[in-house]
Formats: sequence, structure tokens, C-alpha cells
Amino acid sequence: MHGSGTDGGRTRGAAGSWWAAATANLLIGLAAILPGVCVRWLLTRYAVIPCGGGFGCTDGTPDEAVGMMLGAVLGSAFVLGMILVVDVLIPWQEGRPLNLWLGMSTLVPAPFAVAQVAGWI
Repeated sequence: MHGSGTDGGRTRGAAGSWWAAATANLLIGLAAILPGVCVRWLLTRYAVIPCGGGFGCTDGTPDEAVGMMLGAVLGSAFVLGMILVVDVLIPWQEGRPLNLWLGMSTLVPAPFAVAQVAGWI
């Protein structure tokens, strides 16, 4: 309960609060690397399978396709759930500014982009 003295003396909107938001979203971004790799694989390798038949693909799909689809779907759902909890529900419950936390959610793809540019993935 804010304002009743039960919040442990925390100040709302402290100067260091943007560091917490940035760090939390960068850590979520580390978890987002896995679904990012799966989606990249699906867009680059799975999308180039020739489908010469009339209805559906007559050629076989790569063995990794099901695993990559599951990784993309389940990993993306996990990351979106983490963003919902960390950037919306927790700040809302603690009375922190939502615009700061939601604004810092743009940092989530940063670890994937850095790893991609550096050639680590």
C-alpha cells in the first residue's frame, strides 16, 4: 500500500529506476535469443522449400522444422509473458511509472541484434 508507510520507504520514480527497467529488459532479451534464432531459421531455411504441388508441399520438410516451430511459438509466448509481468504487472502493482518500463521494453531485441552483428549466432 503506497502512502501508508508500508512500502518500506521506497521513493517513487527514483533516479536509478531506469537502470532497473533497462537491466530487466536486457535480461528478457537474453531469453529472447532462442525464439529469435528459431524464427530466423524458419524465415531463411524453411521458407525456401519448393512447393511444386497443387495443394500443400509434396516435398519433405527438414527434420528440424517441428522443433524450430515449437521453439519459436513456445519461446515467443514465454518472452511475451515475461514482458507482460515485468513491464506491466509488477510496475503497476508497485506504483512505478508504466511509461518508463514499457519504453525500456524496446531493449528486448538488443541482445539478439548484438549477437547477430557480432556473428555469435
